[in-house]
Amino acid sequence: MAFVIARLPKTVWAGAVAILLTPVVGGCTRQPPAESVEGAPADDVQSNGNALSSSGDAAPGDLTGNGRESSPSSVGLMNSPGGAQTASNQPTDGGRGPLPPTDAPGNDALANEPASIDFPQTIASHSSGRSKQLAHDLGPEKLRTFLSEADIEMRMIVSGDSGIQDEATAIRELKRIVSLKREASRRLIEHPDAMPADQAIGRRGELQSLSHLASMGDLKSAESLQVLAEDLQNDSDPGVRSDSQLVLIGFAIEELRNGKSGVATKVVSQIDRLLQSSSDPDAAALMVMGQARDALMQFEHVEEASRVRAMILEEFVEPVEAGGVESEALVGLADMARQIAGPSLQVSEATRRVQELMQQFITESNESVAAADSDVSPADWKEAIRTLAEEQPDLLTAQFLAGASLEAETVGREDLMSVTYQVLDDQFASLQDDRGREARAAIQARNNREKIIGKTFDPDLPSTKGDELSLESYRGKVVLMPFWSAAFPDSLMVVENLQEIARRYPDQVAIVGMNLDVQSTDVPAFESRNKISFPSFRSVSDPEATVANSIAYRFGAVSLLFVAVIDQEGKVHALEFSGRDLTPVVENLLR
Repeated sequence: MAFVIARLPKTVWAGAVAILLTPVVGGCTRQPPAESVEGAPADDVQSNGNALSSSGDAAPGDLTGNGRESSPSSVGLMNSPGGAQTASNQPTDGGRGPLPPTDAPGNDALANEPASIDFPQTIASHSSGRSKQLAHDLGPEKLRTFLSEADIEMRMIVSGDSGIQDEATAIRELKRIVSLKREASRRLIEHPDAMPADQAIGRRGELQSLSHLASMGDLKSAESLQVLAEDLQNDSDPGVRSDSQLVLIGFAIEELRNGKSGVATKVVSQIDRLLQSSSDPDAAALMVMGQARDALMQFEHVEEASRVRAMILEEFVEPVEAGGVESEALVGLADMARQIAGPSLQVSEATRRVQELMQQFITESNESVAAADSDVSPADWKEAIRTLAEEQPDLLTAQFLAGASLEAETVGREDLMSVTYQVLDDQFASLQDDRGREARAAIQARNNREKIIGKTFDPDLPSTKGDELSLESYRGKVVLMPFWSAAFPDSLMVVENLQEIARRYPDQVAIVGMNLDVQSTDVPAFESRNKISFPSFRSVSDPEATVANSIAYRFGAVSLLFVAVIDQEGKVHALEFSGRDLTPVVENLLR
């Protein structure tokens, strides 16, 4: 059977430091054959740069969680052989949904990994009774190779591809290999021929080995790990220094979770120290900072959690938003950082003011208060959102204002909508980053919605069944056109209201949909299963194209639900994306 890592034992708190500082290595490059292994092949050994965790579930305080590991420049997931991510180790971001996989932009080391690994023959040698041993008198090069092979062999054991069928045997073998890895690391550190770079690899290997043992329930190793990390936190090698500081942050997080007083400030100061000593904060640091933020919030240390959030944005996001960063990896890392940082933890006065005004004009709309009688004037609204944009000029604010403009448009407050688009244009549209793209997309969509009103619409598209379909045959009737997708079934929630109107005016109203699914979707099957009786055009979406769907773009459709109301002459009369009852709109056309 394949061993699921979550089943392996772990200490109550020492698992917090199972950061598993990826293969020390050797493992980034192809290595010479390892004479240290009985029966080793004459072929080269290649590691893919990922270390194994002996605990797939995050132990309490697990620095990287769900099998995440740190490396000199990235965070890895525990992969199955060949680099395929195991389903049980999909990363999360502390409850905010899945994070990008580790081969996404923003993870240089993993993005460039080979598609497969050349495993040593000894990896599968357990069935024949042979096992990995550490030979005497190995030079630095052979010791590095041993460390690389040890990481690969642990991966094979944990994934179930080693040939070991008994869980207890697997645990014993893991502990044995880790102990050998620690011994090889010590030898590399002390070898008279070892260069400074070799010794640094040895120090990282010892950190890893103790981390592995701690995560398998060895409390003594966890204590030794903390002492070693404290000794190495000022190491001359930046990789050793960074790994040690990450381990210490993990211990501080666990102290926080165990209720130790005064630790919240310690967590923040250690993160600050990590960032100050690292010229290039990487994904490992980002993941640990996310863990710290979540733990601080969990125990209601809002001020400290906000400081960590600010550090995440300052280190990973602001350099990209400031421009001049063209690396896809750094842009990808910035996207991940935004997700991990999450929304502001402390509501500013500017945010509170905008939220109050927004709730006010929505409430007034529900109570049918005319804009002229509203307590929310365009001047007050503009002042509030401009202040927000100036105080918090980040992506979340740009996205919020784009949504607020739609909200104002939906409830018929075009005066508020106009000033919102003006602020988006003034504050964000010229920026060459995600904020600018968000603002420009919102403005363009609004312009497109304005342009389409009054225009005749009869697309040259087939139906979802593949036959001809034309709006010309519906002249003289009001056509209700829901934009929908099988990928988003909620886009059809509005159909019930449309069908009720069509039943009320069977000779004057028709429903003709606009399907937006990608090419591979079996739309007819979806229509059959869901008993969709009205005809629909098939406008195929292409997520890879500059404009994913030309029809949706032409209509300025930025969300589903979305309904176009086409009058008796075939002209677009109105667009509706709030889901409200369209009966008054239709009856106005039928008068």
